[in-house]
Amino acid sequence: MSRKTYGVVLRGLVCALVAWQVWLVWHLSTYDAASAGWSCYDDVGCGSDQLVALAPELGIGAAVLLGFLAARFLHRATVGVVIALSALAAVAGWYDAMDDGRVSYDTVTDFMLLAPVGRYSVAAWLAFSWSVAAVGGLAAAWGAVVSLRRTAALRRVSSRFTTAEAQLEGWRPLRGRRGEVTVVFHDRLGARHAVPVVVDRAALDRPVLAVYDPEHPADPGRTRVAMPRQRLGRSS
Repeated sequence: MSRKTYGVVLRGLVCALVAWQVWLVWHLSTYDAASAGWSCYDDVGCGSDQLVALAPELGIGAAVLLGFLAARFLHRATVGVVIALSALAAVAGWYDAMDDGRVSYDTVTDFMLLAPVGRYSVAAWLAFSWSVAAVGGLAAAWGAVVSLRRTAALRRVSSRFTTAEAQLEGWRPLRGRRGEVTVVFHDRLGARHAVPVVVDRAALDRPVLAVYDPEHPADPGRTRVAMPRQRLGRSS
């Protein structure tokens, strides 16, 4: 196993462990929400010596750490995935608490984030948690689509396509932040090609790869520009 592969595998394992921690903490935050004991004082506010009181703050911290570690793999879907994971863990905590007889749909309970949110029924908290999970899921889906388009990931893993370091020349705006350029690259036989493609404007400011069909390297319909996050290297 190469050092690069070892590093990717190790980072993936760390992400899995942190994701598990995110799940556990957010699950605890709702599973034990109704049993938390609070002491309130007029001069300093309310506090508790139980772990559940700190669970949301710990969950937020773990979620931020997970986002930092997983960004290499999830790209623009990172924020949405982390939000959806946290919200679904909270949902699971509410349902497990009801299954164990701790609460019912009509139970009114507190729930803490960075500050007390208020006292609402478990049904209301579930509706809120499901809504957050849905928003996170939509954000993750949108981010995944954008990342797949920008990195040409599906084509890069296909045996029908290969990659080469490339340069972009010219810029003709089309719509929004997209425009037409000429991608210049050398195929694996050393032949030079200049192919018109459509890219995001962000591609103009960073190194890019040409993803092309080695059987038809000059075909605009089978050529894409990829903006990978990792350090560029020629592959075939």
